[in-house]
Amino acid sequence: EVTAMYQPYVEKLYNDDVAVVVEGLIQIKNLVIGNNKQKSNFIVLGAVPRLVFLIQHKDINISTKTHCAVILGSLAKGMETNVKSLLDYGVMDVMFYGLQQIDLKLYEACLRCIRTIVTSSRSTPDLLFVDTSVLSILLDSINRSTCVQECTCEILSCCCTTKHHQDLLYNLGVLVQLADLLTSNVLRVQLKALQTLSVLLIKGSQFQHHLFQIARGSKSVVAVLEEMLSQGEPIQTQLLAAKCITYIYRSGAVHDLSDKVIYKKVLPCLVRMCDESRDIEERLVGARTLAYLIEDEPKLQRHALICEQLPKKLEAYFRHPAAADTQDVVDIRRFKRELGRGHELLESVFLAYAALLSNDEDMRKIVCNDALLQHLVQALDNTCSEVRIASLICLLSLSRSVQILRTTFEDSEVWKAVLKVNFISSLYLIISNLLCNLLLEFSPCKSKLVAANILQSLKRWCECDGSIDLKRNAVWALCSLTFQAELKLKMDVMTMLSHDVMFSLLTSPDYDVVTKTLGILNNVLVNKEHASTVMALFGDTVMQACVVVMETMSPPQPPAWSTLRRRDAATCVATYALCVLGCVAAGDTSTVGKFMHENNDLLRKLVECMSRPDEELQMAAVACISTLCRHESADLSDIKDKFRSLGAQDILLKLSATSGGLLSDRCVWQFIL
Repeated sequence: EVTAMYQPYVEKLYNDDVAVVVEGLIQIKNLVIGNNKQKSNFIVLGAVPRLVFLIQHKDINISTKTHCAVILGSLAKGMETNVKSLLDYGVMDVMFYGLQQIDLKLYEACLRCIRTIVTSSRSTPDLLFVDTSVLSILLDSINRSTCVQECTCEILSCCCTTKHHQDLLYNLGVLVQLADLLTSNVLRVQLKALQTLSVLLIKGSQFQHHLFQIARGSKSVVAVLEEMLSQGEPIQTQLLAAKCITYIYRSGAVHDLSDKVIYKKVLPCLVRMCDESRDIEERLVGARTLAYLIEDEPKLQRHALICEQLPKKLEAYFRHPAAADTQDVVDIRRFKRELGRGHELLESVFLAYAALLSNDEDMRKIVCNDALLQHLVQALDNTCSEVRIASLICLLSLSRSVQILRTTFEDSEVWKAVLKVNFISSLYLIISNLLCNLLLEFSPCKSKLVAANILQSLKRWCECDGSIDLKRNAVWALCSLTFQAELKLKMDVMTMLSHDVMFSLLTSPDYDVVTKTLGILNNVLVNKEHASTVMALFGDTVMQACVVVMETMSPPQPPAWSTLRRRDAATCVATYALCVLGCVAAGDTSTVGKFMHENNDLLRKLVECMSRPDEELQMAAVACISTLCRHESADLSDIKDKFRSLGAQDILLKLSATSGGLLSDRCVWQFIL
């Protein structure tokens, strides 16, 4: 709602008399400070374009320009719509112009305005990195005053959000500037520098390794950070130093960092920050940083379990904030802060639990209880997506326990809560990870998830081309689902997959998707009685699937972490296909005769696989041929004659003479037949 009574103040800004303009500026500044309604009012009345003009006008004195910058900074402290309006008027460019002026007060006013804008809006980080000359000015001017040091660090902390940003700052020498600020005598500056350093160190390996080379006096920057972990230092200093060293440790720069620092200083410091007596911000950062520190380190997880009663500290995160003393203003503020950040507390504690319980079964037995499961199940219905994600991550860690799957998960009906989660795209991958464990053969949740039609969700994920991880998880889940399953479930899976879905999976460029799809077929056909029924309906699809993967010209690529022991992917996939064919070969007479004995191309392919230089492939081919030649069918002599005509006996004789172990025994036995 625009109040026209303040229009005269804006009109003063357009006066030709500089004294009148200054008077108007002072009046507007006094009106907008701390008053959001007036901030919005003056933006609507058109004050911003004039302020922008005055700052850039060459004939306007520095004092007047400084007043303009202060007002714009105050306007930016209002609602986010105010910030958007300022950005639309090009205020950031004007502030960058102000940074190029010599006057310190104008520089500080522009810098404070930039800080307010970037900390108030999520859409502004890239604006600072469009022109590297602006970054150069910020870093070159960082030591002009204490105010400049604080504001510059805060701006960099908010705006550095990508690796590209990190690289730009690294090339401009930001580490040297921050290293000086870490030893500042002003605590506020030191804390801002630590915060900026922690942002730069997140997945920024060039910073982490370079830190060991920068010295201040006789100490490296890392040594300075270690000293800041002392309990005699301010709490915020300890926490931020622990955060920085955590990122250094996780970067892989362990050879330059003593384990003693991690186990005896960083870990205990982070655990102390989780105490109920700490400020809420310290508890949030402490739990999240602790989770990041220990998530890939079983030894650290076991150490954390016994460090200063961590489980009890984590349990306190679920308690409601203590009632405030109505006579204590500080306590009232504390209560309001905690009351409005309950979602963040839940998110951080679930992440801490997930990291703590991700590996060790004995630790899960000690820590996991009905109360924790109840909190996790309730969190799946939380309105905050971050809480739901953290809860699912924690449930995923717990689902790796056979005992918890069979007992606590069953009692808490975790499967039902998971199905009720809104399957938005950001949760798909985590839910699919969890379902892979819930659908394991020994999990009581398996039958209930099947009854709840989980197959339809798995089908959608198999058809998803936007995420290979999601497709991989869906195939893993189906592989677990079909392991030692009843015939009806196997038939439902084959019907769900259908010809189209099956071949889209088998032609995937991902090695795991292809091999686990073949694993599904192997699970479906491994039971001889089931194989006959399945092949009667899906035999053509199964045989085509095996032929497709064995004859493909572009085999799937295994993941970087996969170890195939120098075997090429095409050979490995062909071995999986031969295992499926081995199951078919063990079926009843009509099935084998229709799909194997009469398929001369397939028989030729089996013989060819025996001659390829890969022992596992040879063994799979020999096993399949052996099964076919032992089958009690009317045309047994015919099939043996076919193999002889294809040169199978010569190859078997050669293998029996050159190979050893099981393969040699099978070859000799087959040759005698």
